[in-house]
Amino acid sequence: MENLQGKVILVTGGAQGIGGATAELCAQRGATVVITDVNQDQANETVQRITDNGGKAEFILADVRDDEQIKLLFSAVQEKHGKLDGLVCAAGILQGASATPEELPTDVFELVLDINTKGVFLCAKYGTPMLEESQGTLIVVTSPAGVVGGSSSLAYGASKGGANGLAMTLARHLEKRNIRVNTIAPGSIYTKLKLDAEKENAKKSGLTEAEVLEIAHSKYGKPKGVAEIIAFMLSDSADYLRGGVFTR
Repeated sequence: MENLQGKVILVTGGAQGIGGATAELCAQRGATVVITDVNQDQANETVQRITDNGGKAEFILADVRDDEQIKLLFSAVQEKHGKLDGLVCAAGILQGASATPEELPTDVFELVLDINTKGVFLCAKYGTPMLEESQGTLIVVTSPAGVVGGSSSLAYGASKGGANGLAMTLARHLEKRNIRVNTIAPGSIYTKLKLDAEKENAKKSGLTEAEVLEIAHSKYGKPKGVAEIIAFMLSDSADYLRGGVFTR
């Protein structure tokens, strides 16, 4: 297990799913974890589990779409902890599954891009000075969708392709500032985001919700499996790692 002792790590979308699993595992391995999310109840439950198990974690409410909220988020981390060693951009949504271009509302398309792509930019914008100071690591959770294949959602595929392109460009810009930028593209993982999309797809495929859940239980990977890789990527042992990683 890689030691993250003494590191301060911020996880967006850290209330649940891959972000939540990452927050819990990083705290378990010695990091002080700051979770940011719009889901207050779920985030507080995740923080409680971490602290009950002897870890260090806190929750700061922030919407990754909002410039001022993200600016204040990083100011709060600076004021309380004085540094930031790792930033994991895991906040994301999937809406518009199976919708044709004619069916997909423009505001839904914009919402998905705002969270999945613009949110990464805003976190990089305000997190870069702190990461430069610590010679830290920025991890962007992308997807095979929009990178090596399509998606059931036009908006999701576009947003993840954008996030991947942004991360690749950030990597080149920030390398000279001693910040390592990596992407991780999880496959089919048992999360609320994935299950909600599959339930929506099932309406058009004829599958029942019970059948969708049965398939997911038998075939999908677990969030903790992805978190294990992210925790390694945040560690000093991953110093030579470049580019992106794909998971099951």
